[in-house]
Amino acid sequence: MANATAAPLLPAAGRSTEIRSPADGEAVALAEVGDGVFSERMLGDGAAVRPTSGHVLAPVSGQVVSVLPHAYGLRTDDGLDVLVHVGIDTVELEGRGFAPRVEQGAEVRAGDPLVQVDLDVLAGAGLDPTVVVVVPTTVTDGTVHGLEPRVLAAGDRLVVVTR
Repeated sequence: MANATAAPLLPAAGRSTEIRSPADGEAVALAEVGDGVFSERMLGDGAAVRPTSGHVLAPVSGQVVSVLPHAYGLRTDDGLDVLVHVGIDTVELEGRGFAPRVEQGAEVRAGDPLVQVDLDVLAGAGLDPTVVVVVPTTVTDGTVHGLEPRVLAAGDRLVVVTR
């Protein structure tokens, strides 16, 4: 009997994945996000979008591996994990203002709806609606690059991950 080898935890090297903007708005560097967990890259590298609408879309194609009203974990077919976190401190709302459009286990294509967010509810609670997209450090040793602070439409290239 041959020895079974566990699949590697890291995606294969030499690949690039384009991460698209999950929302219409202004692209900003993580360092500009008002939450140290994101701005100091404790959860991984990535970028953020200050949204101008509440439509939040999948930034990559893959499987939905986790769903909270304010946060969505996606895994691409080649094993890259991507976290989409809507707003700063929005967990405090306990789902109020969020209408998820996907369930855990669903397959999505880049551009498919993840959640509809009522930006007025966030504003009324004094919360920042910035949508953060990160590649968790426990998943990849890759590099996130190509961020250009600018106004973009949902689906435009936000960053590229090389690994």
